[in-house]
Amino acid sequence: MRRTAVVSRQDGFTLLEVMLAFVLLSTALALLIAMLSNGLRQVRQAQDETEATLFAQSLFEQIGTLEALKAGVREGEFAGGRYRYRLTVERVPDPLPVSAAPSRSAALESLDSAQLFRIDLQVQWGEGGAAQRLNFVTLRARAADGQESGGDS
Repeated sequence: MRRTAVVSRQDGFTLLEVMLAFVLLSTALALLIAMLSNGLRQVRQAQDETEATLFAQSLFEQIGTLEALKAGVREGEFAGGRYRYRLTVERVPDPLPVSAAPSRSAALESLDSAQLFRIDLQVQWGEGGAAQRLNFVTLRARAADGQESGGDS
């Protein structure tokens, strides 16, 4: 009598296939977590920059309106010390001297007495080497000393 060997074949996955699937799944999850983490970091950075910009805008609005526009350096803090700023105001010479100017009307002559100021504002947050910084620069004009614009003194 002849015996035939019956090969029983089981359906399923081998250990190697299961391990490979876990490696692929863990790699995909690691990439997903890295992308989410990077996205959260960028959102936080954008939030900090937006807040620093709003503080800078608030400070710029005060200069020349609520407080006198004069040359000098000032430092301070916002938000309980979270943001630090350094404000530098310096007088800028007239880019077009009177001797080089063409003939002017009376209205333009009155502008000659205006003084031009450059306002440089640096806002910084964070600690140590990871500190973030934004720099804002603008120009403002003011009536020359002894001449006030806008009515009676």
